[in-house]
Amino acid sequence: MIQDFPPSARASATLNQGPAWDLMEKVKLRPKYDVQERPQGMINLSGAVNNLMQDWMSIYARDKLQFQPEALAYGPLSGSQGLLNAAAGFFNRFFDPIDPVSIGHVLAANGVTSLINMMAWTLCDEGDGILYTTPNFYMLDLDLTIRNNITLLPVSTTSLRDPFRSGELVEALDAAVHEHSKMKFRMLFLCNPSNPQGRCYSRRTLDTLASWCARRQMHLVVDEIYAMSTFQSESEAGLAPFTSILSVCSRQNVHCLYGLSKDFNMGGVRMAFLVSRNAQVLAAAAKLTWFTWLPVMSDRFITMFLSQQDTVEEYLVTYRSRLAEAYRRAAMALQTCQIPYEPANAGLFVFIDLSAWLQYFVGSALNTGPMLSPELRLCEYLIDHDIFLNAGEFAGCERAGRFRLVFTQDPNATELGISRIQAALDRLMEKPVAYQ
Repeated sequence: MIQDFPPSARASATLNQGPAWDLMEKVKLRPKYDVQERPQGMINLSGAVNNLMQDWMSIYARDKLQFQPEALAYGPLSGSQGLLNAAAGFFNRFFDPIDPVSIGHVLAANGVTSLINMMAWTLCDEGDGILYTTPNFYMLDLDLTIRNNITLLPVSTTSLRDPFRSGELVEALDAAVHEHSKMKFRMLFLCNPSNPQGRCYSRRTLDTLASWCARRQMHLVVDEIYAMSTFQSESEAGLAPFTSILSVCSRQNVHCLYGLSKDFNMGGVRMAFLVSRNAQVLAAAAKLTWFTWLPVMSDRFITMFLSQQDTVEEYLVTYRSRLAEAYRRAAMALQTCQIPYEPANAGLFVFIDLSAWLQYFVGSALNTGPMLSPELRLCEYLIDHDIFLNAGEFAGCERAGRFRLVFTQDPNATELGISRIQAALDRLMEKPVAYQ
């Protein structure tokens, strides 16, 4: 007799990842693009991977990435004193805090994903609610809820004229809270710079949100993982520049998250920081660092890197120049191919608009699998033409046909990928009936 020993019901529920996961698994099975070996391979522009400074970082790491045997032993749970001191200095120099950040304001963990989950546990009791704006990044809902019995309320900003510098955002939040008046909301989660739009919230908007949360006895948690990935061009001159929440206020209810995975392409070191003026919150969050323990090797390498502030400055000057050029090339390619997109001035991506082509995917599907939305059928169609983008549906975008396109993996591959999108869309217009 075969016995069945399944995981818990809550664990089993996480196994059904939905259509987004299914499409990603389909992409993994395709041979990857390589300019020499597989020029016809899959170009994946969905993941926020930043390869623009690989040459610089490879030289730095080759010279500095050296460890003694004691680095293999246990280290401090949430960062050594040297690491926290170096991180405080980094924030003081590059985030322009309204009050200096000290070592007592910083906690380290193994990634912003861990910190997001940690903040939900630390700030909310079971049954409490968290507000977050949409579109937002794929997996945010999982990060917040997977080990926390809380309720999420997405607040759409797609109908707002400009949520990044407008009072309309507060009105939308007020309406959401009023509609769910029986829910106890404990946190507003914000991503600044925004993901997937690549925009920054104005100083005034951030200050207004911090005050709004304080009046409602709520915490404001701001994920600033793309803080140093900013650029300016003439066409985007009217967009608000990046302003850290640390430079806006130092309230007890405001908390900043930052990691080195995106700006510095150091996802492998698993290093992120929580900056908060709230000693009680930091003490409670520190209890969870038993589950986010930092490797000594990562601690020491990042301590050295962040302590060399002039070197970090040198990196950022070169990086932002390359980032601006990568964005310019992607924008020019999109314009040439007549693919609409939202102007951006931060992050590793642009939000493009393929809604005009959804008409070819309305109706009964040819395959026998689950019925996908027109947007996801278009996404699948692009995969079949060896190009993959993150669908806006994954990010909670209510405007169908939006896709996030990452332009920092390889600018040459990005331009080729955009030309593949154009070619695939042109085929739709030539043979529209085949895809309905």
